[in-house]
Amino acid sequence: MPSTQKPSVGRIVHVPMPRSANNGAGTAPAIITQVDEEAETVNVRIFPDAPPSPHDYRRDLAYSEEIDDDPTTQESLYFWTWPPRS
Repeated sequence: MPSTQKPSVGRIVHVPMPRSANNGAGTAPAIITQVDEEAETVNVRIFPDAPPSPHDYRRDLAYSEEIDDDPTTQESLYFWTWPPRS
């Protein structure tokens, strides 16, 4: 994980989303709900640009500098990154 930022409960991150489940966008904002420092993973609540669904929660996401903004496999959904700085 990057040394300048540390994940904690309540922080906003970005996660990959299938475009069909997110109004055409490949990423969605999410709020960290739990941090597992030992495993270096987080659990998140996702806020897609679409009606709520059971897929709006994900567990055990690993940090990645870049995420796939057009995920095609289930495995590619289990990563998170910090939002870009404006």
